[in-house]
Amino acid sequence: MFLLGVLLSHQLLSQKIDESDTHAMMQANFLYQFANNSNWPSNMKSGSFKIYIVGNHSVYEHLQLKYGQQYIGKQPIEIFELSPGANLDNAHVVFIDKSKKAEWSTFQKSLKNRSTLLVSNWEGALSAGSHINFKNINGSVRYEMNETAINEHQIQAGLKIIQWKVNQ
Repeated sequence: MFLLGVLLSHQLLSQKIDESDTHAMMQANFLYQFANNSNWPSNMKSGSFKIYIVGNHSVYEHLQLKYGQQYIGKQPIEIFELSPGANLDNAHVVFIDKSKKAEWSTFQKSLKNRSTLLVSNWEGALSAGSHINFKNINGSVRYEMNETAINEHQIQAGLKIIQWKVNQ
């Protein structure tokens, strides 16, 4: 058992992520904070807490390596990297990068009437239906949010999330 622990520790240490990609690191951190500081309906509080990343491998890597072993409440986090058409059953958070903006409507339609937090990172995304949108302000990652849209999906954003947003 000890040997297995040593091997797993060595494997985790040998996995290297690009620490210079601070935008991906901050986006991953915010995605975790959105998950951890929001409240989903009771039917979404069993099984694993599912976060999907579309179109940004660096954000996926940062999220997986830093938060992949964490829990949201009693739910273990599962992080997936995927493309349009993939099964999004019981998705809690879906981040769609600007590189996949053309597929936005496909994801939005498949998640209609579900308690899924939609996060994006391009100008005008809130008006296109995103709940939270990352912005680059003076070289820092910040975010704007549409609280009405979040509430319509039966997700209650926590006070921290609301306080940290930038005004539109």
